[in-house]
Amino acid sequence: MIGADTGTIERLAGRRWLPVAGVGLLLFLVVSWLHYRFVVGPLDYANKDFMSLWTGGRAVLRGLDPYDPAVWAPLRMEYGSEWMPDARAPFPLWTFLLMTPFALLPLAPAAAAWLTFQEFLLGLALFLMVRVVGDYRPDLREVVLLAGGAFLSVAMLLVLINGQMTFLLLLAPVLYLLLWQQGRPFAAGAALSLLALKPNPFVLFVPLLGLWLLWQRRWLVLAGAAAGGLFLLAATWLVQPGWLLPWFSVRSKTEVVSVTPTLWGAAAELSANWWLPVGLLLVVVLTLIVGRFVFRRPRLSDGAVVALALPASLLVKPYTWAYEHALLFLPWLWLFTRLARRRLARLSWFGLAWLLPWAIFALAMVRLKDTMGFLVPLATLVAVLWVEWRRLSAGRRN
Repeated sequence: MIGADTGTIERLAGRRWLPVAGVGLLLFLVVSWLHYRFVVGPLDYANKDFMSLWTGGRAVLRGLDPYDPAVWAPLRMEYGSEWMPDARAPFPLWTFLLMTPFALLPLAPAAAAWLTFQEFLLGLALFLMVRVVGDYRPDLREVVLLAGGAFLSVAMLLVLINGQMTFLLLLAPVLYLLLWQQGRPFAAGAALSLLALKPNPFVLFVPLLGLWLLWQRRWLVLAGAAAGGLFLLAATWLVQPGWLLPWFSVRSKTEVVSVTPTLWGAAAELSANWWLPVGLLLVVVLTLIVGRFVFRRPRLSDGAVVALALPASLLVKPYTWAYEHALLFLPWLWLFTRLARRRLARLSWFGLAWLLPWAIFALAMVRLKDTMGFLVPLATLVAVLWVEWRRLSAGRRN
């Protein structure tokens, strides 16, 4: 009798999800149509970054080698692209496998669905970081502030305009924090393997977090990350054996560039002729500062380490653009939930996630270059360092 009652309850619970899923699907379709009608056509996604993702998915579906220069450019042209930023596909094959559901659609509907998917991922990241990881229940005013600051941010605008995948990358460290907090270290490590979808934003994040996990003896987390990476490699090797070495031949996304919103761009502002050695010095100094702070404080939480490593990685990476600043939503939300003084928490969110990025974007539009954009991750890094230093200092006094 008890078993029958339990089954009835489970069936009723399942039925309750049906209308929710139906409303969610309808909302997804409506928002995708709005993107298709008012965004995709005017912005021409055949000549945006999204084209590389979609074309790679198409190559997988057609059994073509996206890392063959004789295939890549003609394939893009076949689908209407006149912009050829790379001689061969710039993303790893597992990223293109992920894109195959979108590649089943024609380019314009696929771009519209992709933009909607990215917006959904941002909303999911907001909820998980604040309500679940942060264990904080915002009031209605704070919900409006968080949603407005996120969906009307420069980061959101740039991700959508370019059709980038930054909010999918943001989900990886968010899931790591969530799963670790739930006591699932192996799954938390597997979530980190999603960073391999686009490795270059994490040039400092991965070694810093990896060394910290070794220092903390998080063997199950490391095993989960390794297992996730091996799974991605095995799955893609079955699709196209030997793809890894040709992908390593892609150099354009690893070159040091002086016009980016990084410490390299800051170095170019300081010295036009000596920007490379100045940039290298800045990178070394910042890496030592962050590393010293992390490894001299064993009581730092996982969230604090991730919130420090993300802006530091965006500052030192050789090639990036401002749309990758969408990864900073994690440290911005971390600060929002960790600051005890709610007025200060709201001001930090408004200033770091909305006001400063928009001001820097306006400056970049005037100057026609975004080298001053390094101030956004730098201000974020300084804020997290200050909050964690104050918190640990207060803990020692108590």
